[in-house]
Amino acid sequence: MSSSTNDDAPAKRHLAYRQRHRAASHDTAHAENEAPPADNFPDSPLICRDRAELIIDDAALAELMTHLRGAGSFAYDTEFIGEMTYDPQLCLVQVATAQRIALIDPLADVSLDPFWELLTDGSIEKLVHAGAQDVEPVHRNTGKPAVNVFDTQIAAGFCALAYPVALGKLVNELLGYKMSKGHTFTDWQRRPLSNSQLRYAADDVRFLPAMVAALKARLKESGHTDWAVQECDAMCDPLRYAFDSETDFYSMRGAGSLSFNQLAVLRALMIWRNDAARENDVPPRALVRDEALIDLSRQPAKTAERLTRVKFLPRPIVDRHGDAIVQLTLDALANPPKSIVVQKPAEPLPSERFRAESVWAAAQAICLSQGLDPAAVASRQEVAELDRAFAADEPLDSLKVMTGWRRDALGNRLVELLRGQREVTMKWAGQRLAER
Repeated sequence: MSSSTNDDAPAKRHLAYRQRHRAASHDTAHAENEAPPADNFPDSPLICRDRAELIIDDAALAELMTHLRGAGSFAYDTEFIGEMTYDPQLCLVQVATAQRIALIDPLADVSLDPFWELLTDGSIEKLVHAGAQDVEPVHRNTGKPAVNVFDTQIAAGFCALAYPVALGKLVNELLGYKMSKGHTFTDWQRRPLSNSQLRYAADDVRFLPAMVAALKARLKESGHTDWAVQECDAMCDPLRYAFDSETDFYSMRGAGSLSFNQLAVLRALMIWRNDAARENDVPPRALVRDEALIDLSRQPAKTAERLTRVKFLPRPIVDRHGDAIVQLTLDALANPPKSIVVQKPAEPLPSERFRAESVWAAAQAICLSQGLDPAAVASRQEVAELDRAFAADEPLDSLKVMTGWRRDALGNRLVELLRGQREVTMKWAGQRLAER
C-alpha cells in the first residue's frame, strides 16, 4: 500500500456525485431569470434603491474601491460553495453604501487583491451580518486580519434582541420591511447569474447601513457599545478559523470518551487527514469521515488488516493511505505528546446537577436583565465550568466567562452571587426582565 497523498479518487468521485446532485437541484432556482418586482423600500437615506452593478474587470473594481474608501463605511457579504474544495470557493462578493450597490464577480477576469486589502484597512468601517465566513478569507488572502468590522447579528445580542437572528428577521424588526426569501439552494458558481439572483444578492447588503445606524443608537442607549465592538473584533481573529493541531481533535464528537493514548492517535490521524485534504483540495470530512477517525482511535490499527474492518473508511483510502495510517498510529502510541489532557468529568450527583441548573438560571437572568441574549454571552457548559471551579477553589481567570467584556457582564456578578455578596431579584419591565 502506498502512503502517497496525491489524487485521492474516492473523495473526488464522491464530490463529483454531490456536485451533479447539487446542479440538478438548482436548475429550477437558476431558471427563474426574472427579477422580483420593485419593492417599496423603507424611507431611509441610508438604503440604496438602485439595482446592483456587476463588476467584472479590474478597472471597474478600482473605481468601486475609490468610492468605498470615500464613503468611509460599506456593507459586504459573500456567496461561496464550501462543500467541494478544501477552502470554500468564492463565487460572489456584494458591497453596498447608501449611494451604490455592486456585485463583484470573482469568476470573471478580476483580481480581488485590492478588495481584500481594503478589508484590512482600519480607517474604513465594514458592515456584515453573521460575518464569520466573510472575514475568514481575508487573512488567507493577505496574511492580515480584517479590522473595524461591525456585525449586525452580534450587535443584536447586546440590544435586547435574539441572538443569533436571521438577516430577514432583523430587517423586519429594525426597519419594518419583509425581505423576500433568499436563494437558499442557488448554485452561485453558475454563469450567467439570473436577474433574480442578482436582486437577492444585492438585498443581502442593501439594508445593512440603515440597520447599523439603528443598532448603534440602541447600543449607545444601553451602554453596550464597547462590549459589542470587542466581540466583533474577536470574530476577526484569524486563529478562530485556522486548523489547530493541538486543540481541534478535542472537539470531535466521541473524543470525550477516549483515553490518553487514544487521543494521541486521534490527534495524529486528524493532522494527517487535514494535510491530505489540503493537498488534494477536498474538504477533510469528504476524504475521511470523523466516525472513521474515532473508530481508528478507539481501536488503534496496528496492522493493515484492521483497517479493512473500519466501517466508515473507504477501501480506496485504505489502499492508498493504509501504510501511513498504521505507521502514524504506531508512532502516536509509542510517543504520545505530553500536552494531551484527558478530560472526563465525573457524573454529577443529582444535587450537583440541581446546583448547576440554578447557577445557569441565575446567569440567564443576569444577562437578560441587561438586555443581553445569554447565548451571546456564555454557554451552559461555560457557566457550569465556572461553578465547578469556584466550588473546587480553583483559579477562575482563564475561564472564558471571566475574560474580556464577559467578566464585567456576567463573570464577576456570578462570582459575587456564589460568594453570597450579591442578590439577584427581578421584575418585569415592559418587554424584558430587569434586575433591581
